[in-house]
Amino acid sequence: MENSLRANPLDIREHYEKQLKDLQDAYGEAMLEQRARKKLQAQLDGKDGI
Repeated sequence: MENSLRANPLDIREHYEKQLKDLQDAYGEAMLEQRARKKLQAQLDGKDGI
């Protein structure tokens, strides 16, 4: 039981690095989607959008 309570720092680091990468990927996708929505809205409004 005592061994299961000990955390391996490398495992924790890998976990947080993966979580950070997942969040960065999600943020990047959200920014691309926002840019696409703005461009589409500009086109719908009759503006050039570029």
